[in-house]
Amino acid sequence: MVGRRSSNRGRFAPAAWVLLWVVWLWPVSAWADASSDALERVVLQLKWKHQFQSAGFYAAVEQGYYRTAGIVVEIWEATGQGDPADVVLRGDAQFGIASSDLIILRAQGKPVVALAPIYQHSPMVLLVSEKSGIDSVHGLKGKRIMLESHADELIAYLHFEGIERGAVTWIPHVFDPSRLIDGTVDATSAYSTDEPFLLQIEGMRYSTYTPRSGGIDFYGDTLFTTEEQVRMHPDRVRRFLEASLEGWKYAMAHEQEVIDLILNKYSKRHSREHLLFEAERSRQLIMGDVVEIGYVNPGRWQHIGETYQRMGTIQSVPSLSGFLYERNPQHVPRGLYGALVGAFALTLIIAAVAYRFYRLSVQVREQAESLRKAMAEIKVLSGIIPICAHCKKIRDDQGYWNQLEAYISNNSDALFSHGICEDCEKKYYP
Repeated sequence: MVGRRSSNRGRFAPAAWVLLWVVWLWPVSAWADASSDALERVVLQLKWKHQFQSAGFYAAVEQGYYRTAGIVVEIWEATGQGDPADVVLRGDAQFGIASSDLIILRAQGKPVVALAPIYQHSPMVLLVSEKSGIDSVHGLKGKRIMLESHADELIAYLHFEGIERGAVTWIPHVFDPSRLIDGTVDATSAYSTDEPFLLQIEGMRYSTYTPRSGGIDFYGDTLFTTEEQVRMHPDRVRRFLEASLEGWKYAMAHEQEVIDLILNKYSKRHSREHLLFEAERSRQLIMGDVVEIGYVNPGRWQHIGETYQRMGTIQSVPSLSGFLYERNPQHVPRGLYGALVGAFALTLIIAAVAYRFYRLSVQVREQAESLRKAMAEIKVLSGIIPICAHCKKIRDDQGYWNQLEAYISNNSDALFSHGICEDCEKKYYP
């Protein structure tokens, strides 16, 4: 009986432990689900396919930078149908990647906000087959150029080199260098980080023409959002941007690891060698060892806008205020405005009092000067004056006796006129 009870207890123990684990883990699982639900979910729309061009965003996801920032990010690659910027403007995505032509959208009244340029220099170039015989950019006049969308900087480059749109035969881009290889076109727009690798694999000799050689130095891939996102979710925008830039720092420091991540989780469209080539070329344009990744120079954006204006692409350069995101806005502490107003009012009062004292001091000085001048014109007789008791002569300081009128005239500004009083008239002229 004891053995049977022991046997029964042994059979019951595993079930009890399973039940205990379920009960214990259920709150943890529920908490994890609640924590996940608490994260804000956003979409990042890329401008092209999954490749090293977007490595920093993949790293931010994998390293948990976004999750630490309280965000779950879904990354959409470009479909090739429509403009990726429109996806963000429609509100289907909260963030996107665009080129420097963002400022064109801003000039058109679109509420785009540039958060940070990832590439300090644009990778956009023209690749020219050596078989074409073209030995300078001016040799492109009259030639066939395969051009992709958002290549305005290349058009600007040709424009300022004296090659107008009508002087070239434009061929729609197929995003494949095969037409350059087989001679269907003489030149093609390309990313210096991408297509040259395919030409090298084919053993094709080519020349590269970059707008930077003509003074057209635009930003490359730029992270952007909309005014609505900045206004409605300012803290989320800040957290997303900071986490993204941390991801890019990680990607630049761990290229091989991030390439493995791309191949395993995102795309095998490019080979490892191709991604390594892209990483090395991207490093030269991102310039993370020279400036902070995401560094913004408002002067360059102004220059970009002026370049588009000279081309006639936009009528005027839009204000950079509101277009360029302020990563560290200076918030005025609550109550500071009141303190400033009070201080200003106090300053006015002090200035008014000081001015009043100044005017009084001027008046006192003026009156003192007038009094000094008046006193200078007055001679005052004072003290004991020795006078003869009989003839009434007065003794001066030198001991001489002077007639009364002579003494007073010499010692004051008074003058005498002689006459005869009534008593003397009766006495001397009876």
